Amino acid sequence: MTRRLARTFVAALACASAAAFANSGSATHAAACVAALKARESSMAAALKPGAPVEPELLKVVQGGIAIIGTQYLSGLREAEARKLLEAAERDFSALPRAAAEARQAQCVQEGDGLYRRASAIERGLITAAAKRRIKRLRPT
Repeated sequence: MTRRLARTFVAALACASAAAFANSGSATHAAACVAALKARESSMAAALKPGAPVEPELLKVVQGGIAIIGTQYLSGLREAEARKLLEAAERDFSALPRAAAEARQAQCVQEGDGLYRRASAIERGLITAAAKRRIKRLRPT
C-alpha cells in the first residue's frame, strides 16, 4: 500500500462512528478474531480455482478482518504489540477443537461484517479495495 493510500485509509477509518469502536472489543479479542478469520480465508482461498470469480463469502471474511484490524489500530494498538497478540491468538486458535474453531469463525465473521456495514461509504470502499488486493495475493496461480 502506498504511503498516501495508507494515510487516506487511516484517515477514513478515523471517521468511523463511535458505536463501531465501542463494539470492537479488546485487543486480545480482536486478535482472536483476526486469527480465526485468517485461518478461514486461507482455507477458502486454497479452494479457489485459478480464474474463478471470488466467492462473496471470502470477500466478506477478508473485509471483516480488515475492519477489525483498523478499529484496533485507531484504538491505539501498534504493529509490534498487534503481531505478538496475533501470534498468540493463532497458537490458541490452532489448538481449538474443530467445532469451537468453526463457532469462533462464524462469530468473528459477524463481528467484522457489522463493523464493515457501520463504516461510511468511503471507508467501505477503502476496505473493499484492500480486501480485493489481499485476495489477489492469496489466489492460486
